[in-house]
Amino acid sequence: MLSLVIVVFAIYFTTALYLFPENYSSKTLKAPSPYFEVTLSDSVLSIGDSFRLDIVSENRGDYGDIHIVSLAFPNMTETQNDQVQIVNYNFSHQPHFVEIGDELGANYTGGTETVFATYPSIEAINRPAQPHEQYYIGVKITPNAVGNFSVFVKSVDIPHIDEDSHYPNKGQLDSQGEFVRVHTVTVMP
Repeated sequence: MLSLVIVVFAIYFTTALYLFPENYSSKTLKAPSPYFEVTLSDSVLSIGDSFRLDIVSENRGDYGDIHIVSLAFPNMTETQNDQVQIVNYNFSHQPHFVEIGDELGANYTGGTETVFATYPSIEAINRPAQPHEQYYIGVKITPNAVGNFSVFVKSVDIPHIDEDSHYPNKGQLDSQGEFVRVHTVTVMP
């Protein structure tokens, strides 16, 4: 009887220590994959007028823990005085404003590398990031200078596994060393 118990324990520990870990480690971890569409109400406007920027975003990959959409304003020094207003959103967390000097994660490193914000932005976060569930945010923007007014938009899903975990995954880099889509409105006198 004792030898049977020893054999059963030997089989159990062999399975637990060698077979199961090998089985789990041989599986590839699938990535969440963010995507978004941006709509601008105007491409040209007069100084003092406002425009709408609406984003519809989703995770087109596998389940993720967090889905982030970021809108940055490289032509602004602050988002005060009603220059940027959040009109609507359906993210699970209230979007928050990032001001110049705030510490941010950089280079898709999950916070191990940081930089300080050099321009204001808004981050909208949904937790969890269910596949194919759509999230939106709409903002009203009133530029305060004549010329081209740009908005940088990007999305990151966590866990950040590979280049499919951020969108866009090529193009212009922002001050965080992350790819952005640039949307521009011309502001006339």
